[in-house]
Order: sequence, then C-alpha cells, then structure tokens
Amino acid sequence: MRAKSENIGQRRTAAETRELIFKAASQILIDEGLSSLTLAKAAEQAGLSKGGLLYHFPNKVALIDAIFEYHNEIFERRLEQLSAEEGHAPGAWLKAYARASVEQITDADTASLYASLFAAEEEYASAHALMRQKYINWQDKVENCGLDPNWALLIRLTVDGLWFSEMHQYGPPDLNQRKWLISKIMELVDQNHQ
Repeated sequence: MRAKSENIGQRRTAAETRELIFKAASQILIDEGLSSLTLAKAAEQAGLSKGGLLYHFPNKVALIDAIFEYHNEIFERRLEQLSAEEGHAPGAWLKAYARASVEQITDADTASLYASLFAAEEEYASAHALMRQKYINWQDKVENCGLDPNWALLIRLTVDGLWFSEMHQYGPPDLNQRKWLISKIMELVDQNHQ
C-alpha cells in the first residue's frame, strides 16, 4: 500500500520526507520482515521515486541505521517523559526504563518491528554497533540511578529479559504474570536504594 502525500502541491521538508520513509520502511518490516525491505519497496511504500529515497539514504545500510536511530529516539523520548513523571527519587530512571520497555514491546506491531530490526544486527554491523552503544549508555544511567549498582543491573536485566521474551515470543508471560513482574520490579527499585 502506497503512502498518501499529505502535502499535495507543496514541497515536503527533508525532515518530513525522512519521516515518511521511516514510517514506510517500518511498515514493511512489521508486515513482511527484513528480507522484504528493499530501497525500491520503501520508496514505493512512501510514495517516492527510488531516486528521491536515495537522496536521503544512499544505500540499505544507511536506511537500516537511520531506522534504528529513529525508533530509539522514539523510545528515548518516552523514557524521558516517564522519567520526568517518576521525579528524582532513587531508581526513578530505572522505573521509567521498565515502564517504557514494557509499553513498547507489548505492542504487537512494535514487537514485530524490533524483531526485524534485531535480525538486521546480524547482517548490518553498524546497526549492531548502534544498539551496543545505546545499551552502554543505558547501563551507565542504570548504574547511576541512585540504587545499589548490582541491584540496578539485576533489575535492568530482568526488564531486558522480559523485553526479549515478548519480542521473540519465547514463552512470554501472560498478562497477569507480566503485571506481577512489573510490580515486583517496582518493589525491588523501591527497596534497594543506596
């Protein structure tokens, strides 16, 4: 399905065009997976010429890297919002990380998208490096969130395990189990201030 142009008769900005490309490529990843994502297909889905897409992304590696960054920015904006809601109590950032992670991965389309993106890590070393750096940055925040760093690591790895279980559908918890896990994660944060 081809994306409809919202700016008929008007020129889109570069940012608007990139957003259109990200949404089109992401939909292909959700619906069909990584192997179906081509520059030509992404251009068609976005309602652009292949040359129009190549102006922004000269190759598939650049597109995959940009999609990773695009979705990580969405996650990090949500993480910042939830962190602000949590306030400045010890462990607030870790609670926000848990909430944002669970929100993100329990959406079926988002889980499918991330499964495709993580499959790209095997083929695209630069995408793998981007994710590795994100986790290094997040781990630094985990260690400095005001909890005992070892407890904070245990909590982060529990959240990440839940995230990967949901993403790959590796025996994910049912709704009641997920609620219980999240409540226990929040209790652990509250009980393990430095």
